Amino acid sequence: MADHWLHGFNYNVEEWFESDRYETLAICRTLMLARAAFKATIAEKPDSRFVIRMRTRLVKRHPEGDW
Repeated sequence: MADHWLHGFNYNVEEWFESDRYETLAICRTLMLARAAFKATIAEKPDSRFVIRMRTRLVKRHPEGDW
């Protein structure tokens, strides 16, 4: 059985919308790359909601706090 091409890409950077929909903006192998993508997306759209997830685990969210 062949490995899935996404094997090893553990971190997702996502933009979340009011209706609980989200769009995956980046899929990264390392947390360092995910954090760089996260920082770049915040610089472009500082008023939007973004998260870094490792599968179901929330790693970081912008803005901080409950939403």
